[in-house]
Amino acid sequence: MTTASRAYVSRLAGLTVFDPNGDRVGKVRDVVIALRVGTATPRVLGIVVEVVARRRIFVPMGRVTAIDPGAVMLASGTLNLKRFEQRAGETLVLGELLDRTVRILESGRAAHVVDAGIEQTRTGDWVLSRLAVQEPGRLGRRGQLHQLAWDEVEGLALPQTGQGAETLIATYRDLNAADVAHALQELPIKRRHEVAEALDDERLADTRSVGREGIEPPTSCASCRRSSQLS
Repeated sequence: MTTASRAYVSRLAGLTVFDPNGDRVGKVRDVVIALRVGTATPRVLGIVVEVVARRRIFVPMGRVTAIDPGAVMLASGTLNLKRFEQRAGETLVLGELLDRTVRILESGRAAHVVDAGIEQTRTGDWVLSRLAVQEPGRLGRRGQLHQLAWDEVEGLALPQTGQGAETLIATYRDLNAADVAHALQELPIKRRHEVAEALDDERLADTRSVGREGIEPPTSCASCRRSSQLS
């Protein structure tokens, strides 16, 4: 297999993670980055891996030795199995960055993030260097898709209210209801609300029926009828 020095995060989601002996560790569920001041590319801190019993753990990027088209390889089979807890200053690429609205600097047009590309530098560090963004469509057609460098857009520095969830939900399409319910529990509360708003009624009911804790309902009055399914 060919080892990649760059990859798009949506393609990493669901890949199997192996230790040096070829034993299965778990599956990639997200990528953790640290946003930086100004237009500096965010640093990739590590990956969120789902292991046995749907426990999600953090694996530092320094432990990743290879990213192949169908798998991620680790340098060691010794892992910290403490449940992943997001820290201040950390951003989940799939959970929080997808569907963010940005402005394309060259044209001034609005677009939303549909994917993000990470790349290994000469020093061995990984950074988030590319964004795939899509302009709003017209008359039912999808808008124009752009592959841009991180510093060719603006609008990602601060948290955003009213963020969409279509692209994030698309990453759940191959998950069963139990896995979706668990994935939603791992999201920050803000994103959990937004995904619950965007899920269709049937999918929402399915995830609620199998979730151990359920999805915390949105608090907006416009959401009251839909969120009643979550209580």
